[in-house]
Amino acid sequence: MSWLSIISLSALACFLWSTSSLLKNYIKARKLNLPIIISPLNPGNPVWVLFHQHLLPYLKSSPWDITGFVRYIYFGWSYHDKYHIHEKLGPAFVVVNPSTIELYIADGEVIDSIFSRRKDFPKPLAFYKPLEFYGKNVDTVEGAEWQRHRKITTPPFNERNSGLVWNESLRQARDMVKEWSECNKNGTNSTIHDTITLALYVLTSAGFGMSYSFKPGSDSLPAGHTLSYRDALAGVVSNIIPILIFPLNFFTLPYTPPRVRRIGTAITEFKAYMTEMVSRERKLVTKRDVGTGNLISSLVRASDQANEYALTDSEILGNIFFYNLAGHESSANTLAFVIHLLAVYPTYQDWLHEEINRVLGDQETLNYEDCFPQLKRCLATMYETLRLWGPITVLPKYTNNTPQSLTIDGKSHIIPAHTYVCINQVAVHTLPKYWGEDTLQWLPDRWITSSSSPSIVNETLKDPPGGKGTFIPWADGPRICAGKKFSQVEFVAVLATLFGKWRVRPKVLEGESGMEAKKRVMDYVVDSEPKITVQLKKKAGSVGLVWEKR
Repeated sequence: MSWLSIISLSALACFLWSTSSLLKNYIKARKLNLPIIISPLNPGNPVWVLFHQHLLPYLKSSPWDITGFVRYIYFGWSYHDKYHIHEKLGPAFVVVNPSTIELYIADGEVIDSIFSRRKDFPKPLAFYKPLEFYGKNVDTVEGAEWQRHRKITTPPFNERNSGLVWNESLRQARDMVKEWSECNKNGTNSTIHDTITLALYVLTSAGFGMSYSFKPGSDSLPAGHTLSYRDALAGVVSNIIPILIFPLNFFTLPYTPPRVRRIGTAITEFKAYMTEMVSRERKLVTKRDVGTGNLISSLVRASDQANEYALTDSEILGNIFFYNLAGHESSANTLAFVIHLLAVYPTYQDWLHEEINRVLGDQETLNYEDCFPQLKRCLATMYETLRLWGPITVLPKYTNNTPQSLTIDGKSHIIPAHTYVCINQVAVHTLPKYWGEDTLQWLPDRWITSSSSPSIVNETLKDPPGGKGTFIPWADGPRICAGKKFSQVEFVAVLATLFGKWRVRPKVLEGESGMEAKKRVMDYVVDSEPKITVQLKKKAGSVGLVWEKR
């Protein structure tokens, strides 16, 4: 048999399998009595994941996209669509492809029900298994295993630790804005890079007991390392897609391109740093030192006890990696977004300054317990930024082997076994029925109650207007993000530092007006993209920001 015949038969077999599987899934999905979008492609296919950006423009213009499926078969489509597909099809619809049935939900009551029924709608672990390349972690397990990981990893996220987060965030933010202000009228193009540095250093200090100075080059490279901790982690995080697709030994093969070998170096170096942190903590345990009570201390001390909650060494490394990945990238992105947005909207800078000045005044020492609860406008600014530019676009759940019932729009629907239930976070955060006709506008004061008194002392934070399930940047229910308070304290401390004594504006380019500069910055924000998390595009020198003393 010729190679051409083999290829032709293989292609025919693939076509027949895809067609029969698609038909089978479509028949199952029809029983849901919900709108259906049929897709001949599985968006999770590794080849499609790698090449979809090059193929999408051709598919979108092709005449055979009869069902309009192309808009909904790439990672992050909902970020670009916002609420529009749900406005057209309703609070729930189904995407059927040869491999899966995917139910998309954008309804607060239904979402709240899904979160509260953790055992009925667990995480689809197959999605998260690739994140175990250093070891299992709290994000990649379910059931009793999840309870074991959760019990050990959550104690450090307490009020004592919040004080550490607050103080370190203030220190890093002061050093960061000092660097920015020294750029004078030339402005800084390093906002994204610097917020990543700040968020990483706050996490390593409060979470892992490793303190760094913000100023570049002020810390020497540790002995035995070819990359800094920051660069090793950045090398892993920025290349997470290929790392999740290819086996780890692929990145250390001889004769591979230099870029591939650099990824391998980052993977190896970051593991070495984590191993050293564990070793240092174990030495403190041996000396019967009380330890710091931070995350690394909790992981090591709990795992060294012979009990049912003990973690293996690989699980310790897996959790260190996960909290580094989740804990610093989302915080850094949120800070980068809000700084650019405030540069476009100076009235909100003044709005924040009014509160910060009232709460902090001329104090040199800013106490967490006294200051944080009063900075409601700062927290409202975080909420509004996360509403429109939250790190996650869709939260996936799964029905496993058992069909589950859901009440949608007053009607009961039986969700088949092995169905992905996708909580469309972007859609529920922007639906006009919850947020009003100005839903796509960034309005931080929508979260603050109007005070009848001229004083802002009586202002309070509003609950989400649509009730539970309509504002879920940290998820909700039993698996709510353990670092929620950590991220809030960090964000508020940074904003209080930046906008208490400083203001920011876009750098105006030659031949450009101030309004045109603001539009350029806003266009840059809108052009952001979902990768592992939603983030601004890292274009070198794309947007300059000028910091000036008030």
